Amino acid sequence: MEAERRQLYLVFALVLLTVLGGMLFFYFRRRAAKRLAAMKAVQERIEGELKIARDIQMSMVPSKFPKLEGLDMYAAMTPAKEVGGDLYGYVINGSQLYFAVGDVSGKGVPASLFMAQATRLFSTMAHQGLEPAAICARMNSELSGEDNINSMFVTMFIGMLDMGTGHLKFCNAGHNPPVIIEHTTMNGHFLEMNPNAPIGLLPELEYEGEEIGNVKGYSLFIYTDGLNEAENHAQEQFGEERLLAILRNTRFGTARQVIEVLEEEVEKHRNGTEPSDDLTMMCLIIGK
Repeated sequence: MEAERRQLYLVFALVLLTVLGGMLFFYFRRRAAKRLAAMKAVQERIEGELKIARDIQMSMVPSKFPKLEGLDMYAAMTPAKEVGGDLYGYVINGSQLYFAVGDVSGKGVPASLFMAQATRLFSTMAHQGLEPAAICARMNSELSGEDNINSMFVTMFIGMLDMGTGHLKFCNAGHNPPVIIEHTTMNGHFLEMNPNAPIGLLPELEYEGEEIGNVKGYSLFIYTDGLNEAENHAQEQFGEERLLAILRNTRFGTARQVIEVLEEEVEKHRNGTEPSDDLTMMCLIIGK
């Protein structure tokens, strides 16, 4: 009788432990599901906010380009992440066409905020009619110093083209050298330029501008290093020589076609590898 009672107690204890175990299992499972749902909601909110940020950023760069006699112009920007630090823009001020391409240090949201500042400053100062070197100096004064707590900077190429005479003034602030191509011979080369520091590194820097007497009958291709440094699975870069060969050996009909062909070539080179940097390109075809 005593043995049967003990056996009954044991069975009861096992049943109780099983029930408690089941209750604990479902409790923690439900808790985990709630935590997962909360994390998913936060992730969706962040993704939604980043999409809005991307839309705002893309709205800051032109999607339409000037329809001017003797000029075909096009540009495109592809951020590597939801938002990026590349920029481009143009301003028409009388007979002068101002244009710029830039690349902010770093990536993501901080770079996009710095990009927004640089874009606004370029546009404001171009509308004031300043020359490219003066724009770089003023931008550097605004973006460097104690307020730049993250020590961010931006490389930029800023040009000012007189549409009547073809006279080009420009200033290169630590940016990749553009490619200039003569239409008749298709002879193209990287523009040799004086070195200037990127914008935002140190206050009170001086910037040296340069000029070309007449660029009518030439094309100018400006880009960020997301192009020449694009890598494939073997970590081989697209490279400047490949870029130069494509621009020299392809007869392009329009500036947009130049950008689209190079986008295809970069995608082919990557062969499925995710981009590690933003990619921005601008092309100006200037008629005689």
